[in-house]
Amino acid sequence: MRGVMNDPREPHEPTSDEAFEEAIEEAGALLAVSRHVVALSGAGISKESGIPTYRGEGGLWTLNGEPPMNQFQTFADDPARWWQRRLEDAPGDFARAIDAAEPNPGHHALAELESLGILAHLITQNVDDLHRRAGQRSLTEIHGNRHWMRCLMCGMRWPRAEYPVYAHELPPRCDVEGCHGVVKSDTVMFGEPIPPAALQRCAEETWQADVFMVVGTTGVVYPAAGYPIDAARRGVPLIEVNPEQTGLTDLASIVVRAPAGEALPAIVEAVKRHRAAPREHA
Repeated sequence: MRGVMNDPREPHEPTSDEAFEEAIEEAGALLAVSRHVVALSGAGISKESGIPTYRGEGGLWTLNGEPPMNQFQTFADDPARWWQRRLEDAPGDFARAIDAAEPNPGHHALAELESLGILAHLITQNVDDLHRRAGQRSLTEIHGNRHWMRCLMCGMRWPRAEYPVYAHELPPRCDVEGCHGVVKSDTVMFGEPIPPAALQRCAEETWQADVFMVVGTTGVVYPAAGYPIDAARRGVPLIEVNPEQTGLTDLASIVVRAPAGEALPAIVEAVKRHRAAPREHA
């Protein structure tokens, strides 16, 4: 026999496949009628592109220990020396993984949700540029971008390719008229304050959210983890996409237990189905 019919007197316990499909449909239905969806993505979505995570099994910090907490102070003490070392040293394993990575179906699905008018803004903790390369436009890279540079005085940012440091003095200086501030890599170092403009944009978008999605994040790194918590405390439904339980799971209204590359394209299709379905008149 291929299966056994459930006893109708006993409640049916959904299988993992059934639970997945149910969560996808619930997420699609909710997103289809939303007005301002905000999402937070973490290292889990980029893991599917071959970039190692920081924490957890096989994570960089799990294997090698956390990096020094005074990175920014080291930079600030001697920016020229920091830049000289940066230009002389060969990229490490993590940097090479980022440089070789390509956006995966999860990144492309979030960009499609934006193009459909569903996703109003994406906050990412990742520095790998994959969301931007996938086509995301309304984006806050709260921890910066490895492929960009930033002036510490005026906050101006440039793609690294448009600002070749080897052609400038060390440390490189901002070329915005009247500024001339020190320029560093855009990635936020340990001990470095997150740029105020990024924090303000995240807070503003979170306040407008009527649905909040959390994708591939453990929910333990602040201030990023605080945004979905703030939204949930206001009664905003939370959709979590993660193969594992996280610090945000208990706050979530809908939990999709699957990797982003599997779950998000399915959610996009569910949104399209619900948008296309005729609605009942009140």
